[in-house]
Amino acid sequence: MLAKAKLDRFSWLLYDFANNSFSVMIVTFVYPVYFKNEVCAGLGNLGDLLWGISGTFSLLGVAFLSPILGAAADLSGRKKIFLIASGLGCILLTSQLVWVGRGMVFWGMAIFIAANIIYQTGQVFYNAFLPDLAAPQELGRLSGFGWAAAYLGGIAIVLLAQPLLQEGEPEKARLVFPLTALFFLVFSLPAFWFLPSTAKREAGLAWGDAFSAGLKQVRSTLKRLDQYRQLTRFLLAYFVYMEGVSTVVYYTSIYARDTLGFTMVELVRLYLGLQTVGVGGAVGFGYLSDRIGPRTVLILILVLWSAVGVGAALATSKGVFWFVALTGAICLASVQAVSRSMVGLMVEPDQQAEIFGFYGISGKLSSAFGPLLFGLISLLSGSQRVAMLAVGLIFVAGLFLLLRVEEPVPKREGTACP
Repeated sequence: MLAKAKLDRFSWLLYDFANNSFSVMIVTFVYPVYFKNEVCAGLGNLGDLLWGISGTFSLLGVAFLSPILGAAADLSGRKKIFLIASGLGCILLTSQLVWVGRGMVFWGMAIFIAANIIYQTGQVFYNAFLPDLAAPQELGRLSGFGWAAAYLGGIAIVLLAQPLLQEGEPEKARLVFPLTALFFLVFSLPAFWFLPSTAKREAGLAWGDAFSAGLKQVRSTLKRLDQYRQLTRFLLAYFVYMEGVSTVVYYTSIYARDTLGFTMVELVRLYLGLQTVGVGGAVGFGYLSDRIGPRTVLILILVLWSAVGVGAALATSKGVFWFVALTGAICLASVQAVSRSMVGLMVEPDQQAEIFGFYGISGKLSSAFGPLLFGLISLLSGSQRVAMLAVGLIFVAGLFLLLRVEEPVPKREGTACP
């Protein structure tokens, strides 16, 4: 039993190691630069807006689908099957980006939007395994280890792709996309095989009925949201500060290259540094969250994020940007790991996937507006610095909203195997 529990946790962590390859290479690092400078060659700051629109459209789709799919997974007991389907779908679409070349703006946007929708909705099912694998007093720790595993996966995929990332060689850069898909597939297999399957909660519930029942359950939960006052307040704060986080994720590489003149080789070094620092941040803040509470830790993280947004806007040298970016890397995994553990302490045992679906909709809906806001400000002002300054102000607003939320009290009791 103890060995099985450890294997379940390890396979769960390994899935984070695997799927972060998509986040790093397709959402954050290589594909944004490739899309802006190769696919949208000659379009100038309009490329910023088109990239923002891609992020917005994909995350709006995620915001709509997350709670419905989460509730359907709860009701049907098919959480693991949903996870496998989303993982394989994202892997397939990621491999197809190899065919996107210069001027193929529509296909570059369409494939990315579809892949990102599938990837992000898959996170709902992945996150919903967390309360099954850890006791309340261990949620922050395991969540932090998950993000640390994700960063290690990011380091691994960047190192593997490094020979393909040479200045002025877009044809080689394209090969990064099938490489990412293969990496994602190989390291996802243990989770697909070993993560526990849950028994059907409603015998004979067909796939179509599961989605209908999921939608019905979502409507019911929306009517009862006033019973979850603290959760609702937290999701509002999360909505705001994740708008800033998503903007940083979508535009860091574009901002570093266009505003500060980073070469592709320098971007590789930057991302290796960011992924390395992020491991310590995720684990450290995860432990701290279990000791002093997730709300207190989130307040500290948002103070740092506010400084990162302003610092990046004012940075005039690569050295200063390195320092600011490393601070952001400490906060990036941490803000998501601690937020995830905070929701885990608030959920009822029989609504894990559904509530995590609402957690997803809050983050994804806000994330849909962040990249679009940056793109619009960049296009209208002609300055990415002005757009980045707005990001800093978003974090300040999220901090004020978080101060209205009480420290969570665990909704369930129990112990988990060490």
